Amino acid sequence: MGSDDGAEWNATIVSLIASCALHQLDPWAYLRDVLILLPSWPRDRVLDLAPKSWKQTLENTDARQRLAASPWTWAPATLAA
Repeated sequence: MGSDDGAEWNATIVSLIASCALHQLDPWAYLRDVLILLPSWPRDRVLDLAPKSWKQTLENTDARQRLAASPWTWAPATLAA
């Protein structure tokens, strides 16, 4: 990893991807949506953004409306070559 900080970041990302896989989520779409919601998300509901709660959070009208209002939600996951 090159450093202790690099190892910590790697462990965090690998854990996030594994949690997404465990809950049958696409990691890229999940991360995109969480990063869209996070700046305006209520602090007392931050655990709603965890992979474990994500499917239930998306059933929430508020979360769907916030995502629908963002121009980034519908951005392609990969760039055409």
